[in-house]
Order: sequence, then structure tokens, then C-alpha cells
Amino acid sequence: MILELREYVALPDRAEDLHRRFGEETLDLFDEVGLDLRGFWHAADERRRIVYLCAFADVAVAVAFWEAFRADPRWIALKERTEATGPLIEKIESTYLVEPDYVVARR
Repeated sequence: MILELREYVALPDRAEDLHRRFGEETLDLFDEVGLDLRGFWHAADERRRIVYLCAFADVAVAVAFWEAFRADPRWIALKERTEATGPLIEKIESTYLVEPDYVVARR
């Protein structure tokens, strides 16, 4: 298993719109498509920075999941509707995390 750390940085004037999209619709869609969401936060001092962790079997499964998600008609419609007045996101970064052997061995 791997964890994926995803970080979104909203455009300066669009942070609340991005929070609204996640809170009112995107998280429900994540549930519907079976995303294994492990945690969801924003930076304490900067609501523009939203981070979350999700779990996958491996990197290939994660890549395939996000490709399918981006092609999902429900996501396409949601994104188009919520970005009708312009984009919400300045950047997205993704980091795949695995536990080092020395941590696994301590269990």
C-alpha cells in the first residue's frame, strides 16, 4: 500500500470557492467512486493550501484512478460548473509515500 499526499493551492481570491466545492460536492463524489480518503486538512495559517491523504495499492493504481476520475462525466460537469467564472486552482502537487523498512520492522 502507498499513501498519496495531494496538495492544492487555490488562486488567491478563490480559496473559499475551492473549499465549497470540496465540502459540498467533491467529497461526495470521492465516496461514490471509492477513493480511500485517509485525512483532509488546510494549512492553519493559509486556507488556500488544502492537503489530503488517500491510499492505493500502488502508484500504478493511483495513476489509473486519477485518469479515470478526470474522465468521469460527473467530475467534468462539476468542474465546468464550478469554474464557469474562472479556474479555482493555482497548482496541484502529488507525492507518493511509503513507509521505510525500519518502520515496518518495528511493528
